[in-house]
Amino acid sequence: MKITSYNIKNFRQIEYMKMLPEEVKQEIEIVSKVLPFKANNYVVDYLIDWNNYETDPCYILTFPNRHMLREEHYHKVEQAVKKGLPEDEITRIANKIRLSLNPHPAQQQSNIPKLDGEPLPGVQHKYQDIVLFFPTQGQTCHANCTFCFRWPQFVKDLDLQFSMKEIDQVIEYIRQHDHVHELLFTGGDPMIMSPRTIKKYIDKIFEADLKNLKTIRFGTKSLTWWPFVFLPNYNEEAQEMLDLFKQIVDGGLHLSIMAHFNHYQEMGNEAVKEAVRNIKATGAEIRTQSPLLKNINATPEIWSTMWEQQVHMGMVPYYMFIERETGPYEYFQVPLVEAYNIYTEAIKYSSSLAKTVTAPSMSAAKGKAQVMGIVENPVTGDKYFNIQYIRHRDASQTYKPFLMHFDEKATWIDQLKPVMHKIQLLKKQRQDQYISSR
Repeated sequence: MKITSYNIKNFRQIEYMKMLPEEVKQEIEIVSKVLPFKANNYVVDYLIDWNNYETDPCYILTFPNRHMLREEHYHKVEQAVKKGLPEDEITRIANKIRLSLNPHPAQQQSNIPKLDGEPLPGVQHKYQDIVLFFPTQGQTCHANCTFCFRWPQFVKDLDLQFSMKEIDQVIEYIRQHDHVHELLFTGGDPMIMSPRTIKKYIDKIFEADLKNLKTIRFGTKSLTWWPFVFLPNYNEEAQEMLDLFKQIVDGGLHLSIMAHFNHYQEMGNEAVKEAVRNIKATGAEIRTQSPLLKNINATPEIWSTMWEQQVHMGMVPYYMFIERETGPYEYFQVPLVEAYNIYTEAIKYSSSLAKTVTAPSMSAAKGKAQVMGIVENPVTGDKYFNIQYIRHRDASQTYKPFLMHFDEKATWIDQLKPVMHKIQLLKKQRQDQYISSR
């Protein structure tokens, strides 16, 4: 099957656009001036229920609407378009808005390591045992997710992208850090690259004979957006990709495909099921992850159905994330207390094999913080979030539960106050009283 990509310049050519009101089309065009839009013929023809597009999860996943921008931001771009301002002036306005949307959440830029004193702009090293590699050729996707926290990777007008081609430098960095055991190809989507391009990277890794490297990961949404990457009957390069996976496994490295599924609707197509079978036949495993998203998957039923379906297909449920504070997060965010309740209700009635998922988890500046529960002081009635870092920049700080004051509106760990904060405040008040009494 041949891929047809749609961006904001040609999206009106989509046949289904004829059924949408003109104001909806204009909203898509205006929001896409700020947030990058991309879809393809598989998404449009096979995943979206166009008769119910307004609530369809795959439509909301790919087609932006005005509520994904703050009202003042939407109004600024809308007025610029209506006034017929030059494109470069509209881009200037859009860029100013983009920079206000926290383009690099959780201090991502601080994760860029150095090799012999020189920064590696296409690498992130946050946790001691894993390195992320952003190959230049893989910094796009088959389709763009509207919630994506890596939306700056797709913005060409600003210098915000992580990327590099130099796998030799990555290899040398791993060689010099013997505690690194995993290499994650990420993006964008590395599966956008041809198997021949990926093979050049993999061949160099094997030639380097890195004794400490045990696992290769590929972070990808291709099983949802373009499963033909793994279907030889429809894609002449698919067998090469599957052969490459088998080469990695046969070469003694563990291969894990980190698949992104946001709703069980994405897995109902036979093409996805066949693609999963083909990947698993190479000896690779598939782990699944997704953020919890208002307007898309914020019910226990959706998650339990999705996990059960993934297990049935032979995949391993891995993470439920909290939506990061970037881009249009206000449209998708769910309060922590609600996220915890959705998770517990979903996991409670899931099968044992679906209980492998870690959730709800926030990829924060210090690491991945998991909400483990909500506890109440039986004497005072005060509530607290019980939290632990399951991953931390400092590995010694992992799996050490701590309490944060309960806040029913909080959507991120930075919005919570540590329990010690109250104690410190009382101490300060007492000190102030003592000083004023003298």
